[in-house]
Amino acid sequence: MMKDATELAALVRTKQISPVEIVRDHLRRIDELNPKLNAIVTLVADKALEAKRAEAAVTAGDRLGPLHGVPFTVKDALDTAGVPT
Repeated sequence: MMKDATELAALVRTKQISPVEIVRDHLRRIDELNPKLNAIVTLVADKALEAKRAEAAVTAGDRLGPLHGVPFTVKDALDTAGVPT
């Protein structure tokens, strides 16, 4: 699914797609493209599947942030505890 972050967030808020589905789609795309691109050095997929908590918040009707449930990458230019830089 090729959508920008605001479109994905709107789909999450309206329960048309779940954060877990979005993360799974992103992980599948990373698996497909990253061997050629080498754009992602360290993938913390187990943390990404914390999308289940994001999904639970949607289901519970909790107040959601503007990009709730939308995965993102962080450039590893800064040292991060427990993650290779």
